Amino acid sequence: MDKLIIEGQNMTPFTFQWKNRIDLSDKVILAFGGGGNLAETFLYAAACCGAEVVIADLPPADAGKRAAFEDKLRRMAQNITDLSPHGLPAVYYADVTELHDVLDVFSAIGDATGGVDIAVDFAGITHPPFDLIADEPVEMLEHFRRVVDVNLTGAFIVTLAAARHMVLRRQGHIIHLCSSASRLSLYGTYAYNATKHAVEGLVKTAAAQLAPFGVRVNGIAPGTVETDLNRSLLRDADGNYRPRSLSILAHTPTKRFATREGVAETLVAMCLEQRHFTGNVVFADDGYNVEGHSWPEGNIALYKGGEALQKLFRELKSTYPRDTC
Repeated sequence: MDKLIIEGQNMTPFTFQWKNRIDLSDKVILAFGGGGNLAETFLYAAACCGAEVVIADLPPADAGKRAAFEDKLRRMAQNITDLSPHGLPAVYYADVTELHDVLDVFSAIGDATGGVDIAVDFAGITHPPFDLIADEPVEMLEHFRRVVDVNLTGAFIVTLAAARHMVLRRQGHIIHLCSSASRLSLYGTYAYNATKHAVEGLVKTAAAQLAPFGVRVNGIAPGTVETDLNRSLLRDADGNYRPRSLSILAHTPTKRFATREGVAETLVAMCLEQRHFTGNVVFADDGYNVEGHSWPEGNIALYKGGEALQKLFRELKSTYPRDTC
C-alpha cells in the first residue's frame, strides 16, 4: 500500500450541484475502487454532506494509463477539498485482491482519523460476453478467473478487513456494489453474473454474523450506467446502441439508463444511520430487475415482427448444426 502525494489546489473552485444535503459530518467514508466513475460522483456528494472521505484504488500497470489515472485521482482530491470541510482527502493505492493492502488501508485510516464508519466497495471489472460454443476456451477461462478474483475475492477481502476494524468499535457499515446481475441473467457475462450473485450471498452471510457487533452490511444494485468500463458493450464504434443496449432498455420501465447522480442519491441515503437496515440489496435500476433481459438479437427480432424471429432461428440452426452421429 502506497499513498498518493497531492500538492497544490484548484485554480478555479470546484462546484457540484447536490440538493440532498443530509448530515454526514460525523462520518469517515472509505471507497475502494474510489477512482471509478460511480465512486467519483458518490464521493463528491458525500463531501457536500460533510463526510470525511478517503479514496483507495489500484492504478493501471501501463505507464501511460497510470499517469492519466493519477492525474484523475489528484483532480478528484482537489475537487473534494473545495466541497468538504475536512480538507484534502487521503488517497491510497491498494489492490483489493491483496489482503495486506486492504488491512493496511484500514490501519492507516484508524491511526489518522480514529476509524472508518462506512466502507464502500466499488472495485469491479467485467469481460466481453462469452459465446460458450464459438469462443476460445482458454481465453474465456482466463477472463473468468480474473473477474472472480477482483469482484468476489476482492469483496471478501474488503469485508474481512472492514469487519475486523469495525467490530472493535462496535459500529460500522459495509456497502458492496452489487448489480442487476446479482439476481438476473445478463446475456453472456458469465463471470460477472456469477460474481455478482455471489456478492449478494456474501452481503447476507456477513450481515448475519456481524449484526451482534453493531456492524451492518448491505449492497446497492445500480441499473446500467454508461461508464468507461462498459461503454464498448453498449455502443458500437459509431456511438450507436448495440443490440444489448436496446434489449436492456426494452425491459426497463423508464426506457432510460441509470445515471451516476441517481445512484449516488441512493448511496448517500444508505449512509444515514439506519439501525435495522442490514442484509439487503437496494436496487437503483428504474425497475429493470422486474424483468431483466435475455437474448438481445432474439428480442429485437421479436419486436420487428413478421418472419424476423423465425429467420434468426434458421440462422442459428445453420450456424450450429445438430450432431447426427
